[in-house]
Amino acid sequence: MKSEVRAQWLSVFDYFFILRPMLFYPGWSTLLAGYLIHTKSRWFYLTDLSSDVWTLISTFAILMGGAFILNQLRDAESDRVNKKLFMISDGIVPKHIAVIESIILVLTALIIGFIFNLIVGIVFLFFFIITGILYNYKPANLKDRPWGSLFANAAMGWLAFAAGWCAHSELSAALFIDSLPYLFFNTALYLFTMLPDIDGDKKIYKKTLAVLYGPKKMILAAFLLYLMGFMVTIFLADYLALFFYVCSSPFFLLSIFSFKIEAAIRTTKFGILFFAVAICLRWPLYFPIMLAGFLFTKLYYKARFNFNYPRFAA
Repeated sequence: MKSEVRAQWLSVFDYFFILRPMLFYPGWSTLLAGYLIHTKSRWFYLTDLSSDVWTLISTFAILMGGAFILNQLRDAESDRVNKKLFMISDGIVPKHIAVIESIILVLTALIIGFIFNLIVGIVFLFFFIITGILYNYKPANLKDRPWGSLFANAAMGWLAFAAGWCAHSELSAALFIDSLPYLFFNTALYLFTMLPDIDGDKKIYKKTLAVLYGPKKMILAAFLLYLMGFMVTIFLADYLALFFYVCSSPFFLLSIFSFKIEAAIRTTKFGILFFAVAICLRWPLYFPIMLAGFLFTKLYYKARFNFNYPRFAA
C-alpha cells in the first residue's frame, strides 16, 4: 500500500522527467564551454558567472526539454522495441499532454531567448527547427536518414556552443574555429550512442549509420573524430577542451582496441562526465548542480519504477 501511495505521489514528477533532464548536462556543458571560451588559454580560471548564465542555462534546458519530448513522441514505437524511454511509449504520460507541454516549453524558451539576446534567440530558434522539427517530422525527417541524423546531432552540439559563445562575445568567424574541438568530441560520442540500438533498429527496419556500417566501422569513425579533435585542441591551445580529451583517452583507446559496444557506451558516459568536470574547474558551482540532478534522478527512478538509472556501468 505504501509503495502504491509513493508511486502515485511521484507520478507528479513524470512530467518533468519526460524532458530527459540527464541530457541537459551535455547541452549545458557545451553551452558553458562556448560562454567560457575566452578562458581557453588558461589551465585554471575560477569564475563567478553572472546572473545572465542562470537565465541562459535554464532557458536552454526548457528548449531542450521541449525538443526531447517531440523526439520521444516520434520515436515511441522504436523506443518500445529497444526497451528504453518508456515514459511516453508505454503511456505513462499521455501523448496529448506531452504535446501541450512541449509547445508551452518551446514557446517560453524562444521568447526568453530573444529577450535575452537577439543572436542567442536566433541560435535557439535554429536549434529547435533542426532538433525539434526537421529531425522528427516530414519532409526532412532527419532522424530516419542516416546522414541526416548525424547532421542534426552534430548541429545540436554546435548550436549549443554557439549560443554560449554569442552570449559572451560578438559574433565573428572565430566562433567556427573555437567550436571545432567540441564539435569533433560531441560527434564522436554521438556515433557511440547509436550502437546499443542496432538490433532494435533492424527489427523496425530503421537505417541508422550503425545499422548500415556495423559497430566496428562506427567505433573506428568515432576514434578518428576524437583524434582530429585532439590535434585541433592542441593547435588552438584550448586547455579547457584538452582536459576532457586527455581524461577520455583511455576509454577511447579501449574502445578501438576491443571494438566492443560496452566499451563504447562506457566511453560515452565518461566522456560526458569529463567534459562536465572541465566546466566545474572553471565554474565550481556546476558540480553541485550536476550532483543534485544525478541524485534526484536516481532516487526518482528507483522509487517510482525500481529502475537503476542513471549509472556508469555499460
